[in-house]
Amino acid sequence: MKDENQGVVPGQRYRVAGSSFSVWEVVEVAHYPSEPLAHVRLVRVGAPQDRKTVALKILRDKRYYQLVR
Repeated sequence: MKDENQGVVPGQRYRVAGSSFSVWEVVEVAHYPSEPLAHVRLVRVGAPQDRKTVALKILRDKRYYQLVR
């Protein structure tokens, strides 16, 4: 069975490619009935009031986000 979340799980952290400032943590991988693609809800580490939702495909694209190890 194919991993529909592409290995992305809550608790993983990402940073915007080319940026060393903000780190974003995955809080949920969401599958909306009206959307063909999965989305990921993110919260900024150190500033939990800052939240955003991006397509899972964009989060996994290294041109846009990089996994923080």
